[in-house]
Amino acid sequence: MGATGSRRAALVLIAALALLAGCGDSGESGDAPKVEGVGTVVGGSTAQFASCKDWVGGTEEERYATIEDIRGQLTPQSSETAESDLSDEAAYEMFEHSCEAEWAASLRLYKLYARAQPFAPLAGDG
Repeated sequence: MGATGSRRAALVLIAALALLAGCGDSGESGDAPKVEGVGTVVGGSTAQFASCKDWVGGTEEERYATIEDIRGQLTPQSSETAESDLSDEAAYEMFEHSCEAEWAASLRLYKLYARAQPFAPLAGDG
């Protein structure tokens, strides 16, 4: 390869690296970072493994993110929205009450939510 070929190869390499550098997320979108729910994140979700112990240790923002995550995971794929008869506030209150006892630390939040959700219309928690 001659000097021209080497120069051309170097330019192509520099151009390719410049394109790759521009492909990442710069984090300058102006949006606030997404708050994760409480518990271990698996597959982009905390819904499956979040427990009362995680709930008690979480911030209010993380707790509401957990409720949103659980509702999204429990919504049937055939549904067009992630609507639930159990409001965020009612779910928050239910988790607060259910998780306050020490013995409840290992209870999974999604199981509590799934059992409370069908009764929300009867309780007027919608």
